Amino acid sequence: MASVPSSSARPGPEKGEWERCSVSHSRLAKLQTQGFLPHADLVPVRTGLASFNEGTQAEDFPNPSGGERVCFVPYLLRGVGFPIHPFLRGLLEYYGLQLHNFTPASILHIAGYVALCELFLGVEAHFELWRKLFCLVPRNHEGSIFEVGGAEVWRVADTGYPSGTPRKAPDEWPSEWFYIEDVALPYPVRKGLPEFARVPLKKRHSWRPRSLKEEDGAEVRQLMSKIKELTQSGLTVIEVMAISIARGVQPLQYRGLPMWHYNGEDDASRCGRKGPDTPAALAKILAELFKGEEKEFLRIKFRDGYSMYNPPSWVRPDPSVFTPSISELPLINF
Repeated sequence: MASVPSSSARPGPEKGEWERCSVSHSRLAKLQTQGFLPHADLVPVRTGLASFNEGTQAEDFPNPSGGERVCFVPYLLRGVGFPIHPFLRGLLEYYGLQLHNFTPASILHIAGYVALCELFLGVEAHFELWRKLFCLVPRNHEGSIFEVGGAEVWRVADTGYPSGTPRKAPDEWPSEWFYIEDVALPYPVRKGLPEFARVPLKKRHSWRPRSLKEEDGAEVRQLMSKIKELTQSGLTVIEVMAISIARGVQPLQYRGLPMWHYNGEDDASRCGRKGPDTPAALAKILAELFKGEEKEFLRIKFRDGYSMYNPPSWVRPDPSVFTPSISELPLINF
């Protein structure tokens, strides 16, 4: 069995429960204007607040209607977009999770990994490489795994993966949920988010670190060698996410083409989003997502990452090999 993950200390006791919805109509409208959510004419979204003559009443926990799914605002700010990326959809099935079972920090880990694969490895998110680098750790209290944020992604120790520790989301994040109409992914996936359900979360065998007895394939060995080179050159996950944010691209959104095809301000994958106007604005965003100070992030000299103008020298002819096939991901009960 691989060593214990290294990325952060275990969390202290928390409720891990849904909290009364605090997302206003105006906040959702702003997120649509900023491009974090699809326009209402394309994909309906709504808050868990209802207006009556006597005022506004908030729902204590989600109760979506048919076809609706539930998402959190902090997930959007950490890279989730709609339709969701097939890799994220595959991880949910492989680990036996609902989207709300992930912590915001876990979403950032996944977004950073997808961005690293596309921007610096020249491949789409590679499932076997992910299994070597990451595992899940349950967050619980007195033996019960939290319903909200009960599964946390941890980096496996001593793999040479680029550094960058997500900052803990504000305590009120379990109240920042909203409804969005499910958006199915194109063929061959044809699935969106799993249907919302409030069921007890159970740890699966798939959560564990990959066994050290499991040999790496040639592709994983090649990619691991490249990752170690990048880490030794000073690359961090913070820098990787900074490039994605500056481009206005959500790593965990289905985009049709990976980021090495990015062609500038008119790129369709931006979906109307704009990157920060100044280095200071970018540093502020990074300081909200990662541990560290704004002044530290201002000093980072960001490299370009792959794009149409800086293409990778080795892109696998069939990128579908690198994308987890949702229908083939094994579901192993613990």
